[in-house]
Amino acid sequence: MKFSIPGSGLGALLVLLAGTAPASSQTQVVHVRAWIDGYSELTLTGANVQWRHFDFAAPGRLNCNTGTPEEPTLVNGVAWYPTWPDVPTCENRFCGGCLSSAAALISPPLPPVDYLPRLVPLLYRGEVTLVEVPSAANGFRAVVGLDDSPIGGADWYEFTLEVLPCFGLEYCTSTPNSSGAAAILQVAGDLSLSGTSTSLQALDCPAIRPGIFFYGAGPANIPLANGRLCIDPFSGLHRMQAVWTDPTGFAELPLDFAALPFTPDDTWYFQYWFRDPAGGGTGSNLTDAVRVRFCP
Repeated sequence: MKFSIPGSGLGALLVLLAGTAPASSQTQVVHVRAWIDGYSELTLTGANVQWRHFDFAAPGRLNCNTGTPEEPTLVNGVAWYPTWPDVPTCENRFCGGCLSSAAALISPPLPPVDYLPRLVPLLYRGEVTLVEVPSAANGFRAVVGLDDSPIGGADWYEFTLEVLPCFGLEYCTSTPNSSGAAAILQVAGDLSLSGTSTSLQALDCPAIRPGIFFYGAGPANIPLANGRLCIDPFSGLHRMQAVWTDPTGFAELPLDFAALPFTPDDTWYFQYWFRDPAGGGTGSNLTDAVRVRFCP
């Protein structure tokens, strides 16, 4: 997954929100400032930060071979001077993915869970990119790419990476149904288990047709009916209430957390399966899916 923000002027402030949930008082923030020339990636895992550098001079090292002082990377205000291979010189120019030393500078450590970060670029002139989102598959690492390579010289780049305590993120792919569109699912309202206004909403379904909301503990992408099953059947599929679509093809199911087995920091996967005789084939189809992590 890669989200890119092209620069629009030094000091510009843009916010990239990967997901739909707002930040709360529980949001953890990591603040990074670095002197960037070329393209480098900063990996954040637990307490550790580490650079991987690809082209031009490594972060903070431009013209170090001609006597220019090295610039630190600042992580939450702490100056860090990473060790590099220094091949062929201290610039590590065009080293093709060489690694710096790592340092334990994130306190408290980023969580070893499947979470969704929010990347907030604060100072840049090229691109700031969320290259990897933490998951069990990548060791729960977040990777931020900083690209100044199209521009001469180097400049300061600054960003924050925020750990959202709860989120709702659409994933998977739905196929067109007889409405003429591909149905989508979204989560609306408060994602706190103490809230009372959370619901699942299916849009662009056939009008006046029955369907079933269901959920499970893991993702999938398997052909089913005229669409795709986006929830792992081996993790257990849990049927929820049957809901008919209205004349606009919209269906909504309020979530009663008191009747559901959800606990704080749980991540669950939701989808809607609906009848669609006019769509041919098996006569039914599915929305895409939404991955939700719930707050307390």
